[in-house]
Amino acid sequence: MRLTNRGFKLLIIQLILTVSTIIYMDIMLLIATVSASAAMMLSAYIIIRTKTMSDKIGCEPRNVRLRMMAGEEKNLDLIMYTPVELKLANLPEWMKASTDTLKKGVNEVKLTVSPRIGKIYKLDFLTTTLTDPLKILYEDFKIPIGLEVLAYPRTLPFIIEALKMIGRTGYGGEAGGVKKGRGTEYLWSREYQVGDPLASIDWKASARLEKLIVKDFSEEAYKAVGLVFDTRAIGSITGDEVNALFLSSIISAVKLGLPITLILKNGLTVVSEYRSIDPDTALKIAISYSIKNYITESWDVYEIFEPKTASQVLSIIREVEASGLLEALQLKIGSVNEVISKLTIREAMVYYVGNVILDSEFVLELSRMVKMNNSELVVLTSGKPWADLDSLEEAYIMYLSHCKVLDALQKMGSKVIFYIEASRRIHEQTIPA
Repeated sequence: MRLTNRGFKLLIIQLILTVSTIIYMDIMLLIATVSASAAMMLSAYIIIRTKTMSDKIGCEPRNVRLRMMAGEEKNLDLIMYTPVELKLANLPEWMKASTDTLKKGVNEVKLTVSPRIGKIYKLDFLTTTLTDPLKILYEDFKIPIGLEVLAYPRTLPFIIEALKMIGRTGYGGEAGGVKKGRGTEYLWSREYQVGDPLASIDWKASARLEKLIVKDFSEEAYKAVGLVFDTRAIGSITGDEVNALFLSSIISAVKLGLPITLILKNGLTVVSEYRSIDPDTALKIAISYSIKNYITESWDVYEIFEPKTASQVLSIIREVEASGLLEALQLKIGSVNEVISKLTIREAMVYYVGNVILDSEFVLELSRMVKMNNSELVVLTSGKPWADLDSLEEAYIMYLSHCKVLDALQKMGSKVIFYIEASRRIHEQTIPA
């Protein structure tokens, strides 16, 4: 049993009254002392009585195991039994309850589980609190639950999709290097962006959807594919998202069926550089890099993959390591343009993956250069790069900067893809309807 704020004040008053009664031998002080003591004893009796019924506190189901992706939400319906009114308290940050008050008897409670980071979460009991009617004392009671949540890293479905593509996509690919332009073959429809020619507006679709829609048509094939991945992240959440987007960009680049120039950097330090590699090699490098730098820190490969897939993954990692493809260069670069000069950006499809706030100077200059060279830039970035920040003020400042950078990129004609969109696309490809 513990004292509430009111109980602590009452205890102080009781001590003062007791001392005063002894000193002054006053009947009124004696009555006040006895009243305060009686209130304290009544509160203690209610708490002790409830403790004797603690074996009647429980929930169904008792043991639950959930599998999900980090960033997703799942609901868990529980039936809870309590002999008195209790309040749920101290829920972990990855869990919310539909109500915090458990009434006497049977309660239907919905728990929403939303892990933000890929790891194994365990909860042996839910904590509830009983406060006596006088709000003098309170006591915690535990409801056994046995909940285990396997929150897989966001990268996982992208790795699985990349594994499926090895050996199936060579030069020529699925899209054959097709790019949007002024050709005659319809490619896709999309929302109007600043800089799109008025002739490309689909007026019928625009009237139907009540917003400007343009049609893109295919032109001659791209001549090259370039991909830049800036590995910096503010924290675990955005780091996981950006790594997933790296795999997503590799998958998209491989489908073009062209040689790929891949640069992994950390600010102005080039970590690794691969020139004109074939699609299969690009997939293997991306899988190995992701597994070694983002997965094996928290997971064993056999924990998240089926045995056959885990063996394939380990075999790929051994192959890439034996070829020396994972050896870090750690080459310091003097300027943004020196990194860009390593890419072939004339008539090319260029992908950038990273945190556009941490790397704003580079990505804006890359966008400008790509536009000048009749190429196309796709920027894959976290939609909420401030997700790892604890300070609301810092998060808001980053939000404003993020909006400015995105606006500048769109004005230069670059396409921006967030993690949520990439995740939806890979989900549609890997999970049957």
